[in-house]
Amino acid sequence: MLTINATKIILKALRITASQELATEDASGQSSSTDTAETGIKAKMLTVSGLIPFTDKQQLTNLFKLAEATESGARVIYRISNKTAEALGVKQVRFASKIEAVEQQTTRQWSVSFTLQEYRSVPQKVEERQPDAVANQQGANTNGESGFEYASLQQNLTDNFGTLRS
Repeated sequence: MLTINATKIILKALRITASQELATEDASGQSSSTDTAETGIKAKMLTVSGLIPFTDKQQLTNLFKLAEATESGARVIYRISNKTAEALGVKQVRFASKIEAVEQQTTRQWSVSFTLQEYRSVPQKVEERQPDAVANQQGANTNGESGFEYASLQQNLTDNFGTLRS
């Protein structure tokens, strides 16, 4: 059973596949090292597939309307109710990638598949709660002055040689 914003999505042979990208980036440079840098945990994706009989064309129409819906120029965010989504802690989703319906003439039904992307994932919420780190400016004193005196090259050489001779 799959419910999106209290709308039951009735698909025969419903199958939901969950996935999540654990993003990494190569950190080995030009060497043969296998080092990687973790670049974050991305949103969970739920790939939904199932069958809609030709006799229930309104169900297919409604599903495509849900996928196409926009609010303030962005795709609508839906509340989801499903055992897989609940097990993974997914509460809100939006349609992502593509939705497709393929006619199955021999069985007189559409084979429907679409992808739902998690909205405001737990890692995203945690990241938003953390305060922004303040970067220290290299070479700066606590009072904001750089601590460097800029003089001519000749003056700098004279001062340094004078120190070395003493």
